[in-house]
Amino acid sequence: MCKILPRIKQLAEHEGITIGALERIIGASKGVLSRAISNGTDIQSKWLQAIVENYPQYSAQWLLTGVGDMMSTSNGIPSCLVETDPTTGKNYIPPTAPIEAPPSQVASDSSLVTNLVTTIQKQAEEIGRLKERIAQLEREKNVVEESFQTAPRELSKSTVDL
Repeated sequence: MCKILPRIKQLAEHEGITIGALERIIGASKGVLSRAISNGTDIQSKWLQAIVENYPQYSAQWLLTGVGDMMSTSNGIPSCLVETDPTTGKNYIPPTAPIEAPPSQVASDSSLVTNLVTTIQKQAEEIGRLKERIAQLEREKNVVEESFQTAPRELSKSTVDL
């Protein structure tokens, strides 16, 4: 009997979803997980990978071996801050209210604040460059698609001298 299946069931219960919902979220056919759970049979590794990708707040080590904590801290984000969108099943970090720190603490942590602000600015610049690159690629894609659409008409209008 596969020992991973009870942990998959536990993950679904912890998320407050059914095994059927979990199957839909990971893109598995209806019954892939539920049949394996009821029959005690193995599942394909691609479904484990899909679970780990869709639920990064859960420890992959725990899922595979049962060792360690159920919740992951490997991505540096506390699991209590990660939520799952019930309509898409995707994980996200909801917006939070700013933390009010005493002025004395802010002054003592000014180098940390400066480093964080610098990092945020660099990331914002990179996001801007990436958005521009995406827009450029989309424009190039549209040009290529338009040329494919007009090419057959141009060929059909041409005459061939034999």
